[in-house]
Formats: sequence, structure tokens, C-alpha cells
Amino acid sequence: MKKVNIIIQLTIILAIITIALSSCEKLLETDLNDRIQNDVAINSTRDLQLVLNGAYDGLQSGSMLGGNPIIYADLLADEGIIGNEQKLNRFGKYEIYSMTTSPQITEIASFWSTGYSAINRANNVIYAIDNELVDDADFDIYKDQLKGEALFIRAVCHFEMVRFFAKPYNVNNPGANTQPGIPYRMNPSTDTDSLNLARNTVEEVYEYIIADLQESKLLLESAGVMSSTSLASSMASTAMLARVCFFMGDYTLASQYSNEVITSSYYELSEDYADVFTSSGSDYNQEVIFQIVNISTDNSNSLIDSYNRSKNPLFQTNADMYNMYDENDIRRVMINKYFVIYYIKKYDEAVVEGESQPLNRVYIRLAEMHLIRAESNLIAGGPGNSTYAFDSYNALRERAFGDSYVPETVALNDLLDSIRIERRRELCFEGDRYHNLKRLQEPLRDGVSWNSDAPIFKIPADEVSGNNLMEQNP
Repeated sequence: MKKVNIIIQLTIILAIITIALSSCEKLLETDLNDRIQNDVAINSTRDLQLVLNGAYDGLQSGSMLGGNPIIYADLLADEGIIGNEQKLNRFGKYEIYSMTTSPQITEIASFWSTGYSAINRANNVIYAIDNELVDDADFDIYKDQLKGEALFIRAVCHFEMVRFFAKPYNVNNPGANTQPGIPYRMNPSTDTDSLNLARNTVEEVYEYIIADLQESKLLLESAGVMSSTSLASSMASTAMLARVCFFMGDYTLASQYSNEVITSSYYELSEDYADVFTSSGSDYNQEVIFQIVNISTDNSNSLIDSYNRSKNPLFQTNADMYNMYDENDIRRVMINKYFVIYYIKKYDEAVVEGESQPLNRVYIRLAEMHLIRAESNLIAGGPGNSTYAFDSYNALRERAFGDSYVPETVALNDLLDSIRIERRRELCFEGDRYHNLKRLQEPLRDGVSWNSDAPIFKIPADEVSGNNLMEQNP
């Protein structure tokens, strides 16, 4: 559906819908299935929560954090190989894999529209709070939390999209990444004129993402939401700040934020690596900082069909990836060697009493914070840099090899390479490799340059026709 039609619908909804609410139900016990699919007139704190639930719904979508960006990253990187060519659907994954996308690709258009729909809902919440459009007994109690969550969603959606629709942030040119990014939308879309917004530079997009996450972190801390099993939290915002700064090459701040998460005591590495990826519904793992919750009636995990061995999956991997692990490394079990075929097990569904359970989608976890802290400390330098690097490196190696592990004494000159190899072992098939190759300015799959135009997604046709300030990618 074109954006103009969406705006017309929203205008009608804004004019005619009111929400009948029950005052006896506690505000923040609202189930995420109780949501408003489009933006409505916000008159109460409960309305704010319902619109925010709609923003979470967009975030949960398979087109967004539900999984597709991981699939797209693996199509463009060098860790997975195509196991089932029939799942390289035309006008979708085939064009992404071949790096020949066009403005008419349906999957890419869904990625764009889903992200900006979630952003628009988050913006409605932020606007209503900033302009004090709500005046009820609960507003002062919950406004910091609701705004903090909305800012987190807005930042995450922009971050995921800018990494596919724009050239990568050049870490060797900090502060001067003037290449076209994406429009950073900070106001609700209220009419067709508000759709016209030019692309910010990549530098500006990253600056706005950091500003949103920093404010989100402080607001959620003020609200006492330090961690959560299913919603945005202060620690989730801190972890995202570590990730964003790392991919900007701001290793000093990346080290600072990752260390804050590691030393917070809210999380610890799971003894069983496989358990990290098997949570379903209200279950959670102690290593997970933020996840997308899936239940049988609301399951948006798009990874299972592309990776699960029983689904004739899109992806397999190869002997090089399998042999990257020592035979005693527990992470090796995530690759199943079957004669000369290597299946990926990271997204296998759990089975309870013969029935497959929906998999939650792990978005950010403690292991990544250790990898960020280790590499960032070595690059940025400063007091204790090698100590933190060794501590984090050994923490991951100890988890991988168990109680028999003896801390390694890697030569300091070799430690950076060891950490980067460890990153591949730990985060493979989680969407990290493609973006990390670009950060390191190394070739993508088939030797394509890290800064090539080829893998960058084209702006969807509906956006170009509905936004007269939009500039298309080459």
C-alpha cells in the first residue's frame, strides 16, 4: 500500500476512533497482542501504551527484527552457502544475493515500510509525551518509561535500515560520512506533505541514533527499568550504544558502554551456548539483553525456514566454518556435519511433547559486549586496555571449552586477530559478518568491495513516488 493511502487512512482513524478503556487493569500489564495497528488519537496513558505496543509489533515483524535483516546479511557475506536455490525467490532474495536489487523488490519494500511504520508509531508516543497531550493520574508515573521505549524502537529501526539502504560508515573518516543515508524521521506523519523528507547523511543518521539511545538509556534508568526479558530497558539501550559506536569506529565509547553492561551484574554468559537460542515465549536466557518474544499465536521469526535443517533450508555452510572450531569447542554443535553437507543448527526449533515451539529472536546478548570490549580496548588504548581485552577473550573461551579451559596467554601483538576470529565463531549466522566486513573494509562475498554500490538496497518505488525529496541509490 502506498504511503499516501496510509496517510489518508490514518487521518480518518484520527478523526473517528476513540478507545474505550477499563481503568481496573494495570497499565503496564497490557499484553502485546492488545495493540492498535494504526496510530489513533491519544487521550490517556493507556492509549500511549497501546500505540507503543503497535510500534513493538512493527519491531517484531519478520521484515524487521523478526529475522529478515539476518537473512539479507548472510546472503551478502561469506559464511553461508546456498543450500536450496528454490528459496532464492525472484523479486526478493535472488536479487539481494546477486546484488542487483531494484526499486520494485517486494521484500525490500516491506523492510522499509515496516521500519518506518514502527518509527511513526514511536514518534506519535514521543510527540504526545513531549507536548503533554495526556493528563491523567498515570502520566507522570509512566511517561519516562514509555518515551524511553519509543526512543529505543526509533533508534533501532533507523540503525537496521541505514546499514542496508546506504553505504557503510567509514570508520577511517569519522565525523565526515557525508554519503546519503536515510531520512531520520522524528515527527509523526500527519498529512501527505509530512512525507516529504530528504535523506540525512550517514553521519547525521548515526548521530541521531546515538542521541536517541542516550536519552532512552537515561529515561529508562530514571523509570527504574534497568533490564527486561521482553521490552526495551536501560541496559538494552546501553548495549545498543556499544554496538553503534563500535560500527562507527568510536572504540573509546564502545569500550565504555560495553563495559557498563558487562559489569552491571544483570547478565552472565550461559553455560550452555545452545540454550541461548532456544527460548520461547516468556522464557529467557541470562545472557540475552534484548529479544523479540514469539508465541504460538504471534510468531514472526522468519529465520527458521531459512536455517532449520528440517525445512530444506536456504542456507548451509561449509567445511571451513566447521573446522574453524576446535573439536572440544561446544559451539561446534551449532553446525551439523552430514557427510559433505554442513547444516546450521542455531535456529532449530525446540520440541516439547512432539510439538515445535516458537523461537524467540535474540537481538543482542552479553557475548557481543565482551567482543566489543575486547577489540575496542585494544584499538583505543588507554589504562587497562590489554587487561579488559584478555578478560573478555578468556571469558568467551572458558564458556566454549568448559571447566577444563586454561586461560590463554596470547601474545599481545596477536590478540587482536584472535579476538576477531573469536567474533566469527561466536556470532556467525547472527547477521554480524556482513556489517563487520564493511567495518574492517574487507571484501564481501565473491570479492565485492566493502564500499561497492552493488549490495546497497534500492529505495522502494513507493517511497520515491510519495516523497518528492527522495534521492535514489545508484
